[in-house]
Amino acid sequence: MDRSLKWRTFALIGAVLLCAGILAPTVNDEATYPHWYPDKIKLGLDLKGGLHIVYSIDLNTAIADRGSELERDLKARFNEEPKVNATVKSPLTPVGAVTVIAPDAAKKAEIEAMLKTDYTDTIENRECDAGDGPLAICIKVSNNFAEQLKKSALANAVTTIRERIDEKGVAEPSVVLKDDQIIVELPGIDKESTASTRDLIARTAKLEFKVVDDGAVPGVAGSTGAPYMQGLYGKVNPLKAAEAALTEGAKEGDPTDPLAKELGIYADLDYWKPEESGAYHRDPFLKAYDRTETIPVEEARKIGCLKKHDKEKEKEIVDGKLSCNVPGRYRITKYIDTLANGSAGSPGDPAFKVPDDHQIGFEWVEPEDGNDKRPYWRTYYLERAVRLTGTAITNAQVSYEPNTGRPVVLLDFNRYGGRVFGDLTAQIVGQKLATILDDKVKSAPIINTAIRGGRASITMGGSRDGDRQLAEAKELENVLKTGSLPAPLREESISEIGPTLGRDAIDKTKLSFGIGILLVVLIMVGIYRWSGWISVFAVVFHVILTLAVMALFKATLTLPGIAAIVLAIGMEVDGNILIYERIRDELLLGKSVRGAVDVGFSRAFSAILDGQLTTAAAAWVLLQYGSGPIKGFAVMMLVGVFTTLSTNIWVTRIFFDWYIARKKGQVQTISI
Repeated sequence: MDRSLKWRTFALIGAVLLCAGILAPTVNDEATYPHWYPDKIKLGLDLKGGLHIVYSIDLNTAIADRGSELERDLKARFNEEPKVNATVKSPLTPVGAVTVIAPDAAKKAEIEAMLKTDYTDTIENRECDAGDGPLAICIKVSNNFAEQLKKSALANAVTTIRERIDEKGVAEPSVVLKDDQIIVELPGIDKESTASTRDLIARTAKLEFKVVDDGAVPGVAGSTGAPYMQGLYGKVNPLKAAEAALTEGAKEGDPTDPLAKELGIYADLDYWKPEESGAYHRDPFLKAYDRTETIPVEEARKIGCLKKHDKEKEKEIVDGKLSCNVPGRYRITKYIDTLANGSAGSPGDPAFKVPDDHQIGFEWVEPEDGNDKRPYWRTYYLERAVRLTGTAITNAQVSYEPNTGRPVVLLDFNRYGGRVFGDLTAQIVGQKLATILDDKVKSAPIINTAIRGGRASITMGGSRDGDRQLAEAKELENVLKTGSLPAPLREESISEIGPTLGRDAIDKTKLSFGIGILLVVLIMVGIYRWSGWISVFAVVFHVILTLAVMALFKATLTLPGIAAIVLAIGMEVDGNILIYERIRDELLLGKSVRGAVDVGFSRAFSAILDGQLTTAAAAWVLLQYGSGPIKGFAVMMLVGVFTTLSTNIWVTRIFFDWYIARKKGQVQTISI
């Protein structure tokens, strides 16, 4: 045996072992293999079924966002030269409402004419509130524009969801729009992947920058806290150390207000000292821990503990109540609402109603210092006005903080965003600027100086687990790159579905695949004898290699994929027949076995290559312009081109050379 054949034989054995290793998780229990090992081959919706999720879109949020954009646009126009001393505000109701209060009757007429000319397709008039006065111009997002917004939001949401699922690596998903609902079907994936994929789909990725109001006054160093938050802090009235020492079982910081005690609401103070100022800023805030409670079904639905059509969870309902993990942010909101609006037998105090131009923001905190490391929700008293949004971001990239090593997401703003961000940070030096993602404060850094240059960063907090922080940073990078959803999604229902083809069709598919392989074996062995068995081994290696490539690239096996594999097997056998017939012709012309084999492979190669290149060209066209099953078929055809050429030219030749070398020149003929 010559050295070349020896190395080719070792290479073939190595390739077989490598393919077997890659396919091991598909055959055995996947959980027994390390995390870096290739995943098992997953079956598509048509063969195994998967998850069926129905989403609807929260149109009110999209309308409210358009109203906020209108408010910002009008404020910017009135501040331009010549300046108009008009007040623009956005009442909470109705959704998408804006009120403009003109300085005098003449300016009111000018503003009304401007609104009618520039915003005729977007707005419509509405009734003003009693306290708005005679100079008020009351408008809202029009019903026609809202309907157009809904259609656009649904279409954009379908595209964004599909891009996010593709980034996640879930193969062969189905995302379709049906009436006012988005239907997502994911092929059979494990529960952990299902949960993370659902979370990724539903993330609005709505990024906003808002100023934290700590009561700071322009031109005055330091602050003592916003009056509203001072009032809440005084209402909770946390125990001081000296008071706690006089009360058995009490601790410093425990609330004294009965309602705060009942709901588990605590109050604390945040202090900081800006680099360019010697005065401290003081900012009161509320905090609460998550806890398990038995709550009414309506509340359980409100906090997401009970989903629609969740039959398993519905079985746990007892007397109209359900045991749920109630987030601290929900209890803080409930506490503030109860103080402002009152409860049964107790009147409310309007002083605790959150002002229309402010809102309460929440951050999830996992303490790294101190004895109590329980995670909790804390509040920020935010100005409602959105100073900058994620639409001004051109790029997002994961990096690390040089001092702490914590993952951060670096943001690049466009020219407009960089200018606005620089001007904003110059105005609020010494205060905090909250970065809000999907109504959750991700970070609220102190602005020590104006930040120019068009770059900012989001620090990944909320977890002490470095791997989890990094995973969250990568997911955030993903959703920011694919773009935000135009409005939040509501998960209406979720269910597991069986194979879309049905069991009978799958059984028939398996039967036809088996019959096809059996016929190939019988025909090849019957016609070409010993050489036919070489072809049979080549077919087996071809299938193993194809499946290994699928597992390596995390492809999903569907019925079109199986059809492509069967077609590739036919092309592989066809290539062997071309080679065998050329060898036969050369033997009939009187050539030696060695010469016939050499010439047979050499002259058949061009025909085989021509056929495979033609197939590859057709598959590439299908891949570029097809979708769904067509695309899956095209991918497997391209894989089949590679595996067919490998088995025809390389594997089959090794066996012929091995047979001839084993006879040591004494072979006079060959079974073909």
